[in-house]
Amino acid sequence: MKNNVYIKNRLRVVVILTFLILCFHSEAQVKYFILDDSFQAADVTKYKLNTNSLYRIDREISLFNLITSASTNIGHDGRLNILQDYDIMLFAVLPDLSGDEDWVKINPDTIQKAIVNFENLKQLRNKNILSFQHNVVNEKTKFFNSYKIVIKQGDTYYASKNCLLQFYSVRNRSDFFANIYGRINTVGLACSILQFEKIFKSTYPNYEFPLYRLGEGTHSFLDWATDRREYFSKTLKLKNNSDGYQFWTYMDWTMPDSSYDIERGIDRFVYLPGKGIIGGSFDFYFYFNRKKLPIKYTDFLNNIKEEKVMIADDFK
Repeated sequence: MKNNVYIKNRLRVVVILTFLILCFHSEAQVKYFILDDSFQAADVTKYKLNTNSLYRIDREISLFNLITSASTNIGHDGRLNILQDYDIMLFAVLPDLSGDEDWVKINPDTIQKAIVNFENLKQLRNKNILSFQHNVVNEKTKFFNSYKIVIKQGDTYYASKNCLLQFYSVRNRSDFFANIYGRINTVGLACSILQFEKIFKSTYPNYEFPLYRLGEGTHSFLDWATDRREYFSKTLKLKNNSDGYQFWTYMDWTMPDSSYDIERGIDRFVYLPGKGIIGGSFDFYFYFNRKKLPIKYTDFLNNIKEEKVMIADDFK
């Protein structure tokens, strides 16, 4: 009897130690990118979105666009594409729905070994998109809480609690060219979610429309290497009389409702030339935290069908 109790206690200790080691290992893997006044490697735009219109909770999402011009080489003689191509790194700081603070004070000296610079982020982008150099499609293209943005206010540094990092390339050209996953194309053929649903149903009558499969498990109908992409939906006339371009992501839900479906990322978004991404939705995050929200499954579904997005106040 005593042996059984001893064995059980040993097992408990092993389980607890294993859990603590995993937690420590997970925390140790977090990388930090410091964005302060000294950063000049890219144009930076910042926007705040209020979550009330979509998720009926009065909180904020902070968007940080790091925008760089892309030099597209054409052919072996190295001539540059005359089109204006851009790359966007988007940090989205999501609200901590278990508390009131979305940022935590941090001492840069304590995270020196975990700090990454802009060149590190560019290397990460190149490894996780389909490109001429790599010619590989990776399933993981978005990073949630493994890369966190750090900002400076006065003499104090603050690290984001919940941070999503993702990459986009702006390549405006005819639909006769391929539009791969992660590409923003404002001159393509416009197609709404409801329009595409009809096309999908006529093509695959026995399958459920992928965007409506919230929390239904790991089965994926799509071939991620070829099917995933961002569709241009419509042009929006914004507050300053400029044209914004709304997109939605063709991708299914591949995680059970007990896990974050991170690859969905900012699944609907608004892009403004020269300003970056100024609005969007983050259903993957809020659906996971749905028990903390005053909305139901049908509300999430209607938001998708109606392509509802949050837009920064500067452009409403």
